[in-house]
Amino acid sequence: MHVEKNVSDNILGTLLNLDGKTKDNLKARCDLQDIGIRHELHPQSVDSNKIYLPPACFVMSLKDRDEFLKVLKNVKVPDGYSSNISRCIQLKQHKITGLKSHDSHILMQQLLVVALRGALPKVVVAPLIDLCCIFRELCSKTLNVQELERLESRSVETLCHLERIFPPSFFTIIVHLVTHLATEAKIAGPVQYRWMYPIERFLFDLKSDVRNKAHPEGSIAEGYLVEECMTFCSRYLDSVETIFNRPARNIDGSIGATSHIHLDQKTWMQAHRYVLFNSNEINPFRSIHKDIIKRQKRGTRPSEAVINKIHMENFVDWFQSYVMNSDGGKDDRFTEKIKWLAHGPNNLCRSFRGYIINGTKFRTKNYESNMKTQNSGVSVETEGGLTYYGILSDIIELNYYDKLRFILFKCDWADVTSNKGHKIDEFGLVLVNFSYLIHTGAKSNDEPFILASQARQVYYIEDQRNKDWLTVVKAKPRDVFDIGSHETCEDNENSHCDNLPYNIDITSMLESLNENLDWTRDDADGTTISEAPSHENLPLEEEYSNNSESDGDMENTCHSS
Repeated sequence: MHVEKNVSDNILGTLLNLDGKTKDNLKARCDLQDIGIRHELHPQSVDSNKIYLPPACFVMSLKDRDEFLKVLKNVKVPDGYSSNISRCIQLKQHKITGLKSHDSHILMQQLLVVALRGALPKVVVAPLIDLCCIFRELCSKTLNVQELERLESRSVETLCHLERIFPPSFFTIIVHLVTHLATEAKIAGPVQYRWMYPIERFLFDLKSDVRNKAHPEGSIAEGYLVEECMTFCSRYLDSVETIFNRPARNIDGSIGATSHIHLDQKTWMQAHRYVLFNSNEINPFRSIHKDIIKRQKRGTRPSEAVINKIHMENFVDWFQSYVMNSDGGKDDRFTEKIKWLAHGPNNLCRSFRGYIINGTKFRTKNYESNMKTQNSGVSVETEGGLTYYGILSDIIELNYYDKLRFILFKCDWADVTSNKGHKIDEFGLVLVNFSYLIHTGAKSNDEPFILASQARQVYYIEDQRNKDWLTVVKAKPRDVFDIGSHETCEDNENSHCDNLPYNIDITSMLESLNENLDWTRDDADGTTISEAPSHENLPLEEEYSNNSESDGDMENTCHSS
């Protein structure tokens, strides 16, 4: 927790060149001169009382700072995911202030990866992203010993890459502790049982009990005693809502006002067909219908795609006729559920603006347009492994005449089947473009609906540097645990990676980039210090390189600062 917070402060302060927080200052440049490395970054005397510090490769230009901070300023995360980080962004001053420990946690593990992309040279961005991924893996709820052993060496290599870029002053004691986090996790287990977040919350509650600042210990003791008494009494108040019997924050059900809408024939068909195709009881009938199509088209030998197209167009009517015209009393296949599914839903259905399913809150895009949070991002994975990404546009309840009810999400789906609507960048980030949609509902064979139980929440980060492209970040609801569908299950070697946001492999990228490492940037401005640190004038860089006496003068000046 504290390591992550301090590393985050070091990175942000240095990249944005924040006063008092940057690790790249005159003393840091003098250290480089004392060591005799990176001559391009050595301080230069430009006037009798001015010193010029050339722009390092890790320093952002004004344009880069604007774009970097705008990404963070415009971020909207799901409800309960984190605090409103945009309140800490000061665009005019190019500053980030007031970050809490959990804000730094979200920045390091999710947002910094997206915001850094394109703001700095790849040789700087790649190891920083790798460092963020290391923290992300260490905070996984499931740890793998072999993976932790790999992280031990990986964290050392990542810091070595960073040491080639940042000045020695950047690597404080807290930064070097990163190399020991994987070893600590091997000994002590997942970090969720060890970090300071619950302790800090408890200490905050104790501080709130202080009423008399002259006697804080006594106030805390009396306040704690009062809380214990209230807790004891609340155990016997069954009819009164207390912290022990009150409902959870996200109980499955609708949110906001409910309206009634009439479905047109095409929308009714699309919604009803999706329910049928995703009901296990209907699978035997689908196989029968496909066999009938194959027999009817035996002479033409249709492909599987043609059969599926005909099956999608005709199955609903065929299934209704097949069930209604059969003698259901003598066939055990035709249960009450099968009969009502064959009958079809009412075209009058309820529409919701928000819905909570499996502990996850979803809201339609129009409903949350003026909110600071984003709960409209949806993803669903098909049986073939293809993941679709969409924005929730409507929530309806299909009513099969009060016998069956299904909650469906209607979404605007990005076209993930083409490069126009979906791509993966060089850092492994998934980007989608909602200017190119698929399954819009305009065609009868489109599938704009999914079952609410199938939806997985994501949120999208807008980056003006990639116009119309949104970066996808997976979200996981709090206090919801996946215990599996079987009583016993073997460990999956990839299960520890479920909590990872991205699949990034930058080892080969770092090897190629480090060969062409430039210490300075041509597109950024350096820093000019108005007052010299001593009475001696600093020599120019050209004089330093050609005059050994000037070298000694520079060393004395740097030591005096």
